[in-house]
Amino acid sequence: MGKGGLKRHSKVVWPGFKDAPPPRQVLKVGRNDPCPCGSEKKYKDCHESEGSVYLEKLGRKREQERMKELRKQMKEQGVPWWKRIFIRI
Repeated sequence: MGKGGLKRHSKVVWPGFKDAPPPRQVLKVGRNDPCPCGSEKKYKDCHESEGSVYLEKLGRKREQERMKELRKQMKEQGVPWWKRIFIRI
């Protein structure tokens, strides 16, 4: 072999997929703001003790609902099922 040893190959990135993971969806809530769970309590009195775990869970749930709504709209527009499955936005 030469100086460099084995050749390094770049990894394959399939069309339509990004190399980086999607950005995290975490809500920013102040201590005295109303809690996003809808309880009408202040965040500090409701879910602050759970910390960022609750906010991350809420963000994932909202992202799933958004993707479900997007796929529903695509179905109404007549987009084939195989294109709706792998949608990443």
